[in-house]
Amino acid sequence: MFELEVKDVFKITGRGYVIAGEITESGAILRNGDTLVNKEDKGQKIEVNSIEMLNYGSASRKLNHIGFLTDISDEAAEALVGKRLCKE
Repeated sequence: MFELEVKDVFKITGRGYVIAGEITESGAILRNGDTLVNKEDKGQKIEVNSIEMLNYGSASRKLNHIGFLTDISDEAAEALVGKRLCKE
């Protein structure tokens, strides 16, 4: 099961928000078009438009850090920091 702990969010003008975080389940798969839900608010659905590999420092790279692009409101994006998202 895919689960992501949200560490950061940032906006790309004209494209939407990048939700960045750490995958907490090894062997998890995320694909473009998948829908994620907030574990605390199952009614909040977030569609994955594209996936980004993030580089959090050059000394060591963790392949479990990713980001995905989505189109959600400013308030919804900011509220996701610290939350866990999982596949629907």
